[in-house]
Amino acid sequence: MRSNLARPHWRIPWGIRGCLPSGATACGRIFVWRRRTTLNEETKKRLATLLDRYDEEQSGSTQQAQETQTAQDALRTSFGQLRTALIRPLMEDIGTMLQKRGHAYTIVEKDASPDAPGTLQDGMIAMYMFPSRSGAPSTTRALGHVPHIAFRSDPYWRRIIVHTRNVTPPYGGLPGEQREYALSQMTAALIETELIQVVEGMFHI
Repeated sequence: MRSNLARPHWRIPWGIRGCLPSGATACGRIFVWRRRTTLNEETKKRLATLLDRYDEEQSGSTQQAQETQTAQDALRTSFGQLRTALIRPLMEDIGTMLQKRGHAYTIVEKDASPDAPGTLQDGMIAMYMFPSRSGAPSTTRALGHVPHIAFRSDPYWRRIIVHTRNVTPPYGGLPGEQREYALSQMTAALIETELIQVVEGMFHI
């Protein structure tokens, strides 16, 4: 007895009905691919070009990072020399004149060093001034509330940061001012000007 169900229609792969894909032979309804042992020359060239470009970019990034680190280290070194050769001597000269008139001062320096988490903290030098009417602060934390000037390096932006505050308690609690200079601008004349401006503000002159 013959079944009335239609027989399934088997689709013959295109490659069998016509020409086979490159590198294949037909076995029934299945393609059998011949093993390729090497890439073709065009693929090799494209891959080599990609790898060359990647290596060039990585080499450029590494060189740029090295140059940046070298420049930052150079700024730290130069700032350390600037502190010793110019900033501190000028601070001491002004401080000596203040002391002769009954005022006081102190200088605080810090070298570049890592903090507890390991982040490098850049070097700084600061001069704190105490007019005779105010007296010296009782705690180190209170130093931030007296007239002062601080110089610190900022290797990331390759600048020297100058922070000043010339108001003494109880005349106000202003946060002070901040200016930025290139290392080449840090001359004796500029440093003297920054120092004397703090003294002028301290005495409200």
